[in-house]
Amino acid sequence: MIDFRYHLVSLVSVFLALAVGIVLGAGPLKEPIGESLQSQVDALRSDRDNLRSDLDAAKGNIDKQNEFVTAAAPELINGTLDGQEVSIIAAPEADSEQVEEVSNRVKEADGTIAGDVSFVPNTLSLADSAQFLKKLRKLVPNLPKDDSTAIRAALVIALTGDASMLEDEDDQADAEKQAAKLYDAFVEADRLRTDTDHKTTSLFIVIDNENSTLAEDTQPSPQASDDKGTRTLVTDFITALTAEATSVVVAGDAGSAQNGLVNVLRSEKSRASTVDGLGLGAGPVITVRALASGEDGRHGHFGFAEDAESILPGKIEDKPSDDTQKGDAQ
Repeated sequence: MIDFRYHLVSLVSVFLALAVGIVLGAGPLKEPIGESLQSQVDALRSDRDNLRSDLDAAKGNIDKQNEFVTAAAPELINGTLDGQEVSIIAAPEADSEQVEEVSNRVKEADGTIAGDVSFVPNTLSLADSAQFLKKLRKLVPNLPKDDSTAIRAALVIALTGDASMLEDEDDQADAEKQAAKLYDAFVEADRLRTDTDHKTTSLFIVIDNENSTLAEDTQPSPQASDDKGTRTLVTDFITALTAEATSVVVAGDAGSAQNGLVNVLRSEKSRASTVDGLGLGAGPVITVRALASGEDGRHGHFGFAEDAESILPGKIEDKPSDDTQKGDAQ
């Protein structure tokens, strides 16, 4: 049984320990402890100030580059899309002002908007797709057996008029004749939104969601989030589209470059060109120039993010005029 003396000794020990701590803290250890803490605080403040300075300098550089590209837009893009027809594909939540700004820049480059469509969350989804697939396969019986691939192939045929992903040449010819009906099937099933009539093109600009987010998992799985699953379907579609189109540019804002479609395509080394900074005045200018560069067979990743290869593509090859082409033919 613990007696009173045991309690007394315990209490004395506690108070002695406290007293020793107070003496050491106020005496011989006070100065080194204080100096160490102060040194750490000073180092953190210095790092913070340096980081703030670096960020301010980087922002200043981006602002200057953005102002230059925007001011030089006429020299950079005029005539680069001379007479070319362009389709714009907008992600479900794409910023309408960004879409309009890109459209305006395409026109400034002497191109025309042949198609303007918006994806919806289920554009490429297999959810509730039985009747939809039945209709697609009736129009093109030799679509790929895999349902997801079939939907993707049907959309590519609808937009490009090219069915070279099918193995048989007769199947290709028959499928290409169904491009308009495939397009209508997507619209009627509420899998595409558009105010424009159907017209196939070989030049495409895909505009990602504003402030796009992507699931943090780097390896998608069947259990990945809906957002990640959608991204996987979209990236597969972009890959299929680039195989049939002459030039494909995927453009987005800073969020897309960090966590969205632009980031994914850059990490996958996609053949599609990408542009970040669509929220800046320079973004649409860079996008149009990248599209024209892709028409020349040159693809790359452009903008202001760290993983961009350069701000914008280099010299665009001059397009031969109609008179030159006629002269060459003679």
